[in-house]
Amino acid sequence: MADLGSELLVSGGWQIRTGFTGTDAASHFSVYQGSDFGHPERGILAAIARAHPAGAALAGVGQAGVAQADGPRDAAQISVFSFAEGYFGARRTLGVKRAANQALHSLNGWLFGQIRADSSRGLAPVSLTALLFSGPLMAVVHIGACRLYRSRNGVVTPLIRPHVRISGQGAGEPTRAVGLDGELAVDFAEEQAEAGDRYLLLSTGEAASSEAVRAGFALAEPGGNSPGVSAMVVDIIAAPAADVAQAHAAMADLPLKPTPREGDVWDGFQIGRTLYRGRYTILVVARDTLENRDVVLKIPLPSMLQDEIFAAGFMREAWIGSTVRGSNVARYLELPPDRRSSLYLVMPLYNGETLEKRLNRPPLITLPDGVGIALKLCEAVQDLAAIEIIHRDLKPENIMLLPGNEVRLLDLGLAYLPGIDMAEAARPGGTLRYMAPELLKGVQANARSEVFSLAVTIYRMFSGGPYPFGQREAVPLARMRSDLPGWLGLVLKKALATDPNERYEDAGALALALNEGLVNGTPDPGRMARWYDVNELQIWKAAAIIFAFCCFILLART
Repeated sequence: MADLGSELLVSGGWQIRTGFTGTDAASHFSVYQGSDFGHPERGILAAIARAHPAGAALAGVGQAGVAQADGPRDAAQISVFSFAEGYFGARRTLGVKRAANQALHSLNGWLFGQIRADSSRGLAPVSLTALLFSGPLMAVVHIGACRLYRSRNGVVTPLIRPHVRISGQGAGEPTRAVGLDGELAVDFAEEQAEAGDRYLLLSTGEAASSEAVRAGFALAEPGGNSPGVSAMVVDIIAAPAADVAQAHAAMADLPLKPTPREGDVWDGFQIGRTLYRGRYTILVVARDTLENRDVVLKIPLPSMLQDEIFAAGFMREAWIGSTVRGSNVARYLELPPDRRSSLYLVMPLYNGETLEKRLNRPPLITLPDGVGIALKLCEAVQDLAAIEIIHRDLKPENIMLLPGNEVRLLDLGLAYLPGIDMAEAARPGGTLRYMAPELLKGVQANARSEVFSLAVTIYRMFSGGPYPFGQREAVPLARMRSDLPGWLGLVLKKALATDPNERYEDAGALALALNEGLVNGTPDPGRMARWYDVNELQIWKAAAIIFAFCCFILLART
């Protein structure tokens, strides 16, 4: 297979090249990177779109010149760009499927309205197929009459079913398209792409002939000219590790070196001071002499290899740390495969302090600062949830506070992936005083148990260290901090509910409650304030005024 010759696009372990051919005026092809829209964590998007002017048979559009007007071309171009803009601009907490669906439904509503409100523009419904490269799997989004094929090891496979109805004249008409109806049904699938795969996207709605398919796949070959075929070709140069098992396999054969000493050099990392030494791992500061940056190496100790559970967690942490895209989650640094000669992980060096250290020194954290930290923590947990990851060890020790009000969630060693790592799901994980009650009964960790751990962490942040549970009963936050508003105590009370069904459903819902309380200052329902919201001095002032008034009345009567 010849090289397409286009610029190599790289993101999150993906490396792709693209090529285009065809003169169909009603079609449009584009490739975008998240960095084009200020969101590099979303990866790469490659899309093809084709407009369907009203009354034109699908097979005849373009060939018969029906689609030469500006309207159909504009509709196709607008659709691709608007989809990319909406997808890359979606909240980071949304997964690939939800972000794509949200963008397409918004686009559908707009185009559907425009077609009916202003026929003079000539806009038309649009078929759209896109490949999304974010995370370990390639996602396929499809609506309408385009076609998608994969060539792997010489075998060509169709990957989608076009939404086409064959008319009496034998031509096809789309049964689904963006802007065709007020409601939109989107096909979504995930594909385990491999290095060496070539994907062909065709804008034709009728069954592509074998010649058309061969012409599309031959686009990059010497002399490969394909007149009359509108096609987009995507070559997979490299793909990220597909899952934890592959990441484990990639590191399983790496040897375990003796613990380094300050001044040693490992693979271009000059070892510095020790930050932390635990039972199974050691954290050391190092200077990356090849990339000219300061980093932290997480190095397993020999005792780790005797604990299969912890060893598996270390491998899982390596995969999760290099996969997650959230700005509030510590991201591990990827190394070229030939650089790492032994087993260790590489992380950025953060110049800050843990939340545990901060809450143990005065002054107490203020309401605005604390809620700001809490909202970032909720966002970090939702970023993990977007790729189906449960952290399981949320606590102040695993939260780094950085200058500029930045936050990083640390330590993914106990995290697991529901539905993938089922053996790990059966084992309890976390720190006992932060674990939801149901976890101690063998229930698997989920979004609601994460809310409980978040609530304990947030409570301790505001209380200055004490936990929300005494020896016999829960301790209201107001008892620790009378200066804080009542709504905050109510939010934490709900998040700390013993029954998981009474808690917020996920970290996003908890964040919404915190944000509404901070912005709107919502008082307790049915009351302007609780007694513990009133300053003690104000109580005595009020009592003194009442006493003086009573004395005045008595004197007046005498």
